Amino acid sequence: MSRKTEPAVGIDLGTTNSVIAHLAGDGRASTILNAEGDLTTPSVIYFHDSDLVVGKEALKSAAFEPQHVAQFAKRDMGKSAFSRAIRGHKLPPEVIQSLVLKKLKEDAQLRLGEFHKAVVTVPAFFNEPRRKATQDAGQLAGLEVIDIINEPTAAAIAYGVQMGFLDETGESHEPETVLVYDLGGGTFDVTLMHLEGRNYQALATAGDVFLGGMDWDRKIVKYLAEQFAAEHGVDPREDPTAKQVL
Repeated sequence: MSRKTEPAVGIDLGTTNSVIAHLAGDGRASTILNAEGDLTTPSVIYFHDSDLVVGKEALKSAAFEPQHVAQFAKRDMGKSAFSRAIRGHKLPPEVIQSLVLKKLKEDAQLRLGEFHKAVVTVPAFFNEPRRKATQDAGQLAGLEVIDIINEPTAAAIAYGVQMGFLDETGESHEPETVLVYDLGGGTFDVTLMHLEGRNYQALATAGDVFLGGMDWDRKIVKYLAEQFAAEHGVDPREDPTAKQVL
């Protein structure tokens, strides 16, 4: 199959977890299992000396060597460097994200064979520098990113096809106005969309880049640590490993 006719995979490059899918033989989207047999891959990289570990095992390593682990790089997309140095190096966030994309690609190729093209989703409120950084991450991972689309748009299309008010080509049977919200590990955003034919128009969008599952986790950790400190006189957050475990 030539690269011109090669179908593209779809990738949700998430703050906490990422996933890759393709169109199966019946024309429906199918999520691809990673090498560990999971549907989702933690967006975590463990920098172990000269080796890199990505995904579930990297997340486990965060409990023992959190200073060598990069997480939540999506929040820094568009900036010149990741929020902190890793092993003395200030890395661009798109480099970190490219390592996640590379694992997704390599794991999917074990099941699909070689491919190059991908469509990657981003939050609706991502500005142009963030979108460009996402595209650069794909190129660094050896992917031809043929489109960057908004996550609410992707959700609206997927749900519309599943529920039957869009056909399998993504065209609406009649005009629809839908409200799509995306509560993820790192972000919360909501989009009001009008769907007519194959035209998907975002009428309004709003979001908070610091209102995701990881922020709830941090609030719970803060509360528990303060309660523990009040009772025992020791704040577990002062130890990086104890903080990560908590």
